Amino acid sequence: MPLTDDWTRWFRPYVRKPEATGRLVCFTPAGSLPSFYLDWARTAPPEVEVLAVTMPGREQRGGEPPAADLAALADAVAQALRPLGDRPVALFGHSMGAAVAYEVSRRVDAAGGTLAGLIVSGYASPARQRDPRPALAGYDDDRLAGYLRELGGTPAQVFDDPELRALALDTFRADLRLLEPYRPEVARIRLPTPVFVFRGAQDPATPADDAARWAEVTDRFAGVRSFPGGHFYLLDQRTAVLEAALEPLRGPGVAPAFIHAQRKG
Repeated sequence: MPLTDDWTRWFRPYVRKPEATGRLVCFTPAGSLPSFYLDWARTAPPEVEVLAVTMPGREQRGGEPPAADLAALADAVAQALRPLGDRPVALFGHSMGAAVAYEVSRRVDAAGGTLAGLIVSGYASPARQRDPRPALAGYDDDRLAGYLRELGGTPAQVFDDPELRALALDTFRADLRLLEPYRPEVARIRLPTPVFVFRGAQDPATPADDAARWAEVTDRFAGVRSFPGGHFYLLDQRTAVLEAALEPLRGPGVAPAFIHAQRKG
């Protein structure tokens, strides 16, 4: 399957590496831009190209309406990923991005592809995602801004500028409306993909016992790794987290993601 520039509609490389031997595809947390992973793209080793998933309505896709259905979003991303499957691919998703990455991985498997790994970060297990949770999208502006301040991950000056605050809240609400109806199906078939779980050791939203329940979705559970910090631990632990996220691409016998599907036409 030939690779054209069309793939950049969905995947922002920031630093192109045509000679890279593997790709790390990164899914953003709610309310974030692809540039959340800019530092990773700049500091990843030469053999790994970091691609940030660009949601509709973000950066170069700013003129598009936001995604309204997580299943349809995952379908589209999985389809867009196929031309990039000529070399090993691992998926990394933080917070909301973990849910999207998980759904994409299910679709890659169903299409006959093989991922080097799925890394889910800062997000509840699929079993716990089926529990009731607060409808944050319905919060008024002040309450939602207070929630985001406490959560971290957004520069404080954003909340001090009325225009930036309004933009940040609109973006975050759009993602919440996408995510809040999401209830993972009980998977009848476990993923063959190795699943790695990352969490902030001080993040109350991702307790260690629940993080371990991600083992229920895969036959190749790679364990839970805790890093110092809260929900946005990876902002302070960028180097260590990136190094750990590259592990699936460095294992022996890592195969291209879609080479078999391509040969079948």
